[in-house]
Amino acid sequence: MASTFPTAPHADLRFSDARLAAIVRVLLLTGAFCLFAWIAWNAWHAIPAVDDFCYGHGAQQRGLWSNVVFEYFNWGGRFAATILISAFAGAQSLLLDHYYVVPLTILLLNLLAAWYFLGAVGLRSLAFYVLFCMMLMTTFRMRESLFWLSGGATYGTACALLLVLMAQEWKIYAGAVEAQGIRILWLALGGFLLAGFNEVASLVHLTLVVLLSGSLLLRQRRGTLYLLAALAALAGTLVAGLAPGNFARAASKAHDTSLVSALLMSLSLLVRKYAATVVLHSLIFFVLLWACRVTPGTRPQGLRPAVLIGVLLLALWAGIFPRAYALNELGPERSRTIDFLLVNVMAMVVALWLNGKRSARDDIARPVVAGLLGLVLLGAVGSAILIPKATILPLLNEMQESAALRRLMEERFVSVQQSDHQSLVVKAYTHEPKPITYFNDVLADPRQWENVCFADYFHLKEVSAR
Repeated sequence: MASTFPTAPHADLRFSDARLAAIVRVLLLTGAFCLFAWIAWNAWHAIPAVDDFCYGHGAQQRGLWSNVVFEYFNWGGRFAATILISAFAGAQSLLLDHYYVVPLTILLLNLLAAWYFLGAVGLRSLAFYVLFCMMLMTTFRMRESLFWLSGGATYGTACALLLVLMAQEWKIYAGAVEAQGIRILWLALGGFLLAGFNEVASLVHLTLVVLLSGSLLLRQRRGTLYLLAALAALAGTLVAGLAPGNFARAASKAHDTSLVSALLMSLSLLVRKYAATVVLHSLIFFVLLWACRVTPGTRPQGLRPAVLIGVLLLALWAGIFPRAYALNELGPERSRTIDFLLVNVMAMVVALWLNGKRSARDDIARPVVAGLLGLVLLGAVGSAILIPKATILPLLNEMQESAALRRLMEERFVSVQQSDHQSLVVKAYTHEPKPITYFNDVLADPRQWENVCFADYFHLKEVSAR
């Protein structure tokens, strides 16, 4: 006989999709808050270094526009970046007392650009925006592209402008807006100015805009007028690339790389450095899209994901190839800020496509997300406990070193003001490892260019470090 007594209900230990999604959002938003608090701390303690003093002295001595012309003919063609650096560094009160304005402004420009880009794509979730910015900043080469005026003006600012231009081009490609009128004029101006910030972003954008023009023409849409934007981007690239200063600087360096070697090397770097990162970031973005409840309608339709990824890969290669040819490598650390921007956009396109596929088979969402979440939690907690010297402690040490470096520089500025403006010997910065804020100290030899720039800026006869 079956028992007639009521049985106690079993506790349902399973998480609902909504609860699991909420946990993902809380964890990652907490991580984002910690990340941006860490950035703000270091931004407050950022200090001027090397090239900042060179550009500042040039602006003080020659005037802003004359210094831009001088740099164009003697050092490089980054005319837009030279204007920003010279204007800020030429004002001594800004450079010495309010340097925090530099990283905070670059950060704000990139956050605004990310909001604009996600709006153009159709991802208007505030939670996803915060998390997208977190991904953007964790791959940002912050030491040289954010916390340093001369590097940030050339790459950090260019990253924001490139993201804005890509947003407009995404909307044109998707058919959301027409390529005509004032929009083309703004795109043309933006493409020209982007070339004046740095050549990597310029070549990336030129590749995108040329391919978009061809795509519009092949699809029998009004793409003829858009060729004006492509021509403006090409004109800016030529103006910046053919600057006499580029050739003068190149003449001082040995070069023995052939075009074929550079081609093979750049393709190898493309795979070795970024293929695994695209896959990993695609999975992370997929989790974020699911957790933020992004609707499937925001994904690109038809063959667009494959086409977009192919275009972005070609644009990424276009930025890598000249660096492989000129430098036999990926170039300075700050140049990878643009690389990782494209990597993140590619990963987002893949995640949008996966998110649409998941919507059709929603039963796989919970185990996939739960598994990924478990791996992240185990990895984060385990690494913090087992190897704190490689996880938590370096971040805390970097904050302490940033503050210590700031104090040393403030003491150095006081020593300059109290000097007789002849020869000055300053205390060298000897801490290792260096902080996340960018710094390249003056050396023992007063004839080194770092020392000369510092001495010229403060009207000293010479400076050296002990």
